[in-house]
Amino acid sequence: MLLFLRQVLDRSRHAIYFSTMVFNGRFLHNIIEQASSRGASKATLLNVSGKPEAELMESDCKIDYQSFNKTFETALKEVKDPLLGIHITQSMSLTAAGLMLQIAQSSATFKDAVLLACNYSMLGCDSLPMRLEETEYSYDLIFNFDRMWRLNSEETFQHTLEGSLFFLLKEYEALTGKRFSPVKITLDYTPRVSFKELEKYYRAPVFIRDNRNTVVFRKTDLDTRITTADHELLQHLIRFAEEKISTLDQRDTVVEQVGKIIMKNLPDRASADSVARELNMSVRTMQRHLKYEDTSFRGILEKNLMDFARKQIIRGKHSLSQIAYQLNYSDLSAFSRAYKNHYGEAPTKMIKVA
Repeated sequence: MLLFLRQVLDRSRHAIYFSTMVFNGRFLHNIIEQASSRGASKATLLNVSGKPEAELMESDCKIDYQSFNKTFETALKEVKDPLLGIHITQSMSLTAAGLMLQIAQSSATFKDAVLLACNYSMLGCDSLPMRLEETEYSYDLIFNFDRMWRLNSEETFQHTLEGSLFFLLKEYEALTGKRFSPVKITLDYTPRVSFKELEKYYRAPVFIRDNRNTVVFRKTDLDTRITTADHELLQHLIRFAEEKISTLDQRDTVVEQVGKIIMKNLPDRASADSVARELNMSVRTMQRHLKYEDTSFRGILEKNLMDFARKQIIRGKHSLSQIAYQLNYSDLSAFSRAYKNHYGEAPTKMIKVA
């Protein structure tokens, strides 16, 4: 077990975990329940989610990020709470974490629980994966995110992150029986409320830091023993988690897998060689699979590049020249031609609409 955890820690030091951009149905159901208790219409939220309540509660139900974002944004409009993410988490039972809570409860220390949560994040909210980095005096738990998810709804991203941070601290105290305050928390955006308001919930100073959403733990805090540790049960739960991940991976077609690898690298362009290597197949074999599904690597790459570009234009934070540079086009004219070929209109027309 110790060797396994070391391997997970080694991976978390050197790799950024990217998601498949889906959410657990039960996770969204919990959000709907909590939002409806604060005045939102449960029927409306279920309708926006596109899933009946019974299906959302099934263990293997998955929700795409667009549906998740629309549902959360609808809840925000109806509840009008600038800290809805935190307040939902505050009232949410720890059992909402499902299998991940069982794994945490059976782990020897909170550090072990966090490492396993990093490794199996795809079983829950896998658009917000984590990695743990060890420094000389601390452990930094870094929250990554799916770029496409965040581009689709910055508001939902921020609320989900803030709620996840609060849930983590809540879980720490429940598992260890000890009151806890992190060293600090960093966010890569300006909060909608004052820092003082956020610090009241996190019991830690909050800072803005570019490209860094992090909880900083003292080493002694993360090494705290978990009172319900059960080594034998943990082995069983890990095997079960591995089986679930294997099942989820098998559901993806080659087209879906290629698309996910391309998306996780945006705005950088993934090459056919690099994607094929990640899929453990030759470029020729990969292209053959894609042909069977009536597409090509170039077609999937172009679609993802243009989706990314369109969302960047809508956000309005970068010029067309900057977007063209981000996506590695030779010049603005080349980017504009590619955009027009894909969407049937010039990107300048999209700027006027946005």
